[in-house]
Amino acid sequence: MLTGGRRRAERGMAQELLFELDDVRVTPYIAQIGGTSYQIASVSGVRVVRVRKRNPVAIALFFLGVGLFLAAILRSSGSLELADANFPLAVTAIGMMFAALLLQLIWPGRAFKLLLRTHSGEMEALTSSRSKFVLDVKQAIETAFIARAQHQDREANT
Repeated sequence: MLTGGRRRAERGMAQELLFELDDVRVTPYIAQIGGTSYQIASVSGVRVVRVRKRNPVAIALFFLGVGLFLAAILRSSGSLELADANFPLAVTAIGMMFAALLLQLIWPGRAFKLLLRTHSGEMEALTSSRSKFVLDVKQAIETAFIARAQHQDREANT
């Protein structure tokens, strides 16, 4: 059973806000990310990974190339002269699709994922294209680990 002073100390620590931005709040006991709450005590590790996303410009360029290629095929049906006339359009379309694939390889979109390790495995808690934001959330959760450990040490010594 908790004494009155100890209960007040825990309530004060639980309300101590370590980080808050957008829809993320971190206290020494709870990390609220979006609509999900995670107990800091159940999190054994936290890490950030960088992942590649599809580049929207590359996707648009690829589909434009596919559309031009289909248009060249449809306009060329039935006659060898029409096929010869639309050959440059088909080559341009294939070049656009190839350029889109190269663009995706060279300049992919980037996203950063915050992964929390718990007893049930690793779970993705946050994904954002803003690296500083995700790294700040990671730092706040690590600070919560330290705050909880220091609080538990003080309790053990009293």
